[in-house]
Amino acid sequence: MSELRPFALVRSGDQWIRCSFDATFLDLFNGIVELAWTTTTVESDAPAAPLGAGLAFDNECRLYHSLPDAGRVERLLWAALDPSAPAATQPAPVDLFQAASSQQVGVFTSSSPAAPLDTPRGLAVDVNDRLFIAESATDCILVFDLWSERLLERTHLHAGSYPSDLAAHGSDVYAVLSGAKQVVRLTARSTPSPLTLPAGCTQPSRIAVSPAGHIAILEQAGTTGAAVWFTDAGYKNFPVALATDLEWESDSVLVVARQPGADFLRYEVAAGEMDELPSLRARGYDGLGIVAVPPANGSSSRRIGYWTANGFRTAVLARLVYERLGRVTTFRLDSGAFQTVWGRLFLDACIPDGSEVRVHYIALDEADDEQEMLRAPPANVALATILRPDLSPPMPPAELAPGAGEVVQALHRRESGRELPWTQPAAGDNFVTYEAPINAPPGRYLWVTLELRGNTRVSPKIKCLRAEHPAHDYLRRLPKTFSRDENAASFLLRYLAMFEGFLGEVEARSADRDLLLDARSAPDEVLPWLASFVGLVMDERWATAPAPRGQPPVDARRKILEEVVWLFRYRGTLPGLKRFIELYTGIPVVIIEHFRLRGLGAAVLGDTGTASSSSVVGYGFRVGGAVATDTPTPVSGTLADAFRTHAHRFTAIIPAALTTEQLDVVNNIILVHRPAHTIFDVCTVGAGMRVGRALLLEISSVIGPTGGFSPIQLGGSALGRGTIIGRPGAGGRLASSTLGQNTIVG
Repeated sequence: MSELRPFALVRSGDQWIRCSFDATFLDLFNGIVELAWTTTTVESDAPAAPLGAGLAFDNECRLYHSLPDAGRVERLLWAALDPSAPAATQPAPVDLFQAASSQQVGVFTSSSPAAPLDTPRGLAVDVNDRLFIAESATDCILVFDLWSERLLERTHLHAGSYPSDLAAHGSDVYAVLSGAKQVVRLTARSTPSPLTLPAGCTQPSRIAVSPAGHIAILEQAGTTGAAVWFTDAGYKNFPVALATDLEWESDSVLVVARQPGADFLRYEVAAGEMDELPSLRARGYDGLGIVAVPPANGSSSRRIGYWTANGFRTAVLARLVYERLGRVTTFRLDSGAFQTVWGRLFLDACIPDGSEVRVHYIALDEADDEQEMLRAPPANVALATILRPDLSPPMPPAELAPGAGEVVQALHRRESGRELPWTQPAAGDNFVTYEAPINAPPGRYLWVTLELRGNTRVSPKIKCLRAEHPAHDYLRRLPKTFSRDENAASFLLRYLAMFEGFLGEVEARSADRDLLLDARSAPDEVLPWLASFVGLVMDERWATAPAPRGQPPVDARRKILEEVVWLFRYRGTLPGLKRFIELYTGIPVVIIEHFRLRGLGAAVLGDTGTASSSSVVGYGFRVGGAVATDTPTPVSGTLADAFRTHAHRFTAIIPAALTTEQLDVVNNIILVHRPAHTIFDVCTVGAGMRVGRALLLEISSVIGPTGGFSPIQLGGSALGRGTIIGRPGAGGRLASSTLGQNTIVG
């Protein structure tokens, strides 16, 4: 019998970048190799505007658009747009600061009218729904509260500052002062403070901040000397001629807009690295600026929007045209022993219909005196920093590089998945494992050339390469007559590799069978089997446990299995039930036993007469006594009443908004693992936080903001069921608030 043998590995962007590329592209961030591509990017001869307009979204996904020449800011109900509908039926933008009220839904009428806008350019909305407007002509930044509909602040800047662009991150807003050639940071309640610019960035024009806080600055917008700079250490600046604006698509992907009608360029950036990504098609772009559209369904990637003569539009990916043939040659793989007979090659790849991958090998024991193949960089990679290039293994001799038509060995897709025992791909991983025998003479060192072939529309993608060594020893166990002839021995070695591979993998799985008994490493399909060892019936709905807002569901099965012995030891007790629910929900849970709320909670010594209670706090929140009365109320009731209302009853309080299925799972957990004689209730944010006849602060009620409620939307909400109208107004500011105008008492 055989066993799983060691292998040489090539994976991750840092390893692939040390290889040699020919008409192939490398995704440095994900470590994926594919054919080089070009895009059908549309260029434009229109002049680029050095100063643009502003686009911004608020937290309710309403779009704000500035018109500098008209001195106006418009608001558009962007969610109501239908690109397939006629233009006459589309909702028209409305003037944000108009003098008279309007009956149209979504119109903003300021309760504290400001002076007419002069030249509004940059726009930004902070996390508290405050709209910042860069008034370029008057050298000031206006701050409007979109909820209370009033002017909060008019920040005056030095004469000639000329604010031209704004970008928000949380409550912070960054403003580009083109006239002063600097960038400042401010909030709705603080004065501007200068931001240190990267060395060499002297003429900032536009700015963008990623969700994680990475700041990108566009210098000399609209000119041939336009360039992108970053405030993060290690990020390298790069030129983009005639760029007009920039925006973050995600924390690592930056989009740069150019002249009117030209497509947007995309770059994947990190410290010391930059890839050019497929561009975005932007039909009708007016050249005045772009904006990131709020993501949907918890996605971390955002679409890029822009303004056209026909209104707001979002950009789409331009069509890629791949090369028909490309190659990548690995660096030297070392087996550690001379005259090594290499075994099998495994590739984790995605090979769609219309494409294929062929393989070629070079195996040597010594190659020190030969001229090495040049280490050619991948296509489309503008900047790549190789850490410790002196540690990069050598390339093969140039004279042994395969010529045209010499890379012919095909790959076989493994029906049984990866050869590594008990491993499984991550959710959403479309890469599968391909296998081929390494058809090469014995040698300590091995170089692998992969030839990628496509039809210009699709390309194979390769993520990981593993070269097994040494090969099996089945030939040694057979009579010598079967291996005397070199050709016969080579054929028999490859033929027996199929059987040896299957038997070796079975043995490797057997040797590593202890992984099946670990909830952290066991494959998904064996988790119910593992749970049966302790009599736990696995609920498959635990795989979609609740997660923080905007995040995908998590798998709680493994967490429950890790603690199942402890849970069964305390089954039917308050700590055990509480912990079980917390493992599924992922948040702290409060369980209140009703007998603890059965009375005054104090001993009465002697004959004190009839006990009474009159304590009333606030509206709807009481401690003893009756609601809406200030007279003492006698405490009455019998022992039977107390037993009927409090004995053997409990309430599980979960401070989260659960779906119907998640609430059903929680109920099922309690039904199975509670004491059989008890009666229970489950209280969540969606059901209201009440236990018994009163609220218990920090137990059954929470003071502070909550994500369980959202502003009402006409036609799409039910008042009182997860929606609210308006929100509390902003508080006063010391030394800058006027009683009766922007400050209210009471």
